[in-house]
Amino acid sequence: MLASVDLRRKEGFRDYTILHLLFDAGARASEVTTLNLDYLDPHKKTLAILGKGNRYRLLELWPKTIQLLQQYIAKHRIKPRSGYDGRLFINQRGEEFTRHGIYTLCKKYLCLALPPHRTTNLHPAHSFRHSCAMNMLAAGDSLTDIKNRLGHENIQSTMIYLQLNLTRKREVQKRFIDYTQTLLPDDRKIEELVDWQNKKEILTWLDSL
Repeated sequence: MLASVDLRRKEGFRDYTILHLLFDAGARASEVTTLNLDYLDPHKKTLAILGKGNRYRLLELWPKTIQLLQQYIAKHRIKPRSGYDGRLFINQRGEEFTRHGIYTLCKKYLCLALPPHRTTNLHPAHSFRHSCAMNMLAAGDSLTDIKNRLGHENIQSTMIYLQLNLTRKREVQKRFIDYTQTLLPDDRKIEELVDWQNKKEILTWLDSL
């Protein structure tokens, strides 16, 4: 999806950096709007994020994300209007982004990258947060690590959050099994090799992929 960003446009590099940060940090749209320049520490590769309840969390970012942020600040950040000098991301009016502004930005590039039927039920900005969580889960990070990165108040919220995605994944897996079974010829050897009645084990295997 990042490939859909036109880096030749004036705001292209800024948009690319925001999308990359959303996926890396798993930040909420509202949290991105309140980021300040001094929240970033390039040497320690960390970014402070002000979350719900006015609580800060300190996140270690990928080296590429740090590099993008530094380059954006040095070369691509629009001159802010008075009162917005400290904000990290500045919109075309020279002001801080609003939550709706981040939503619109994400929706724009999701619509460019995906067919219409895949964007119908997507919450544009939240989809990056979901992707961050699922990427961490696939990488073997603990629920506590995911909770801390997303800024959830408790582990139960994280478990519910992930379960929503796993439920969708399970539905896709079931459709895949049902569809594949219709393609196989009626052959006893194949039936012995693939026990379609024991779908639980097959689903467990697919979950591990």
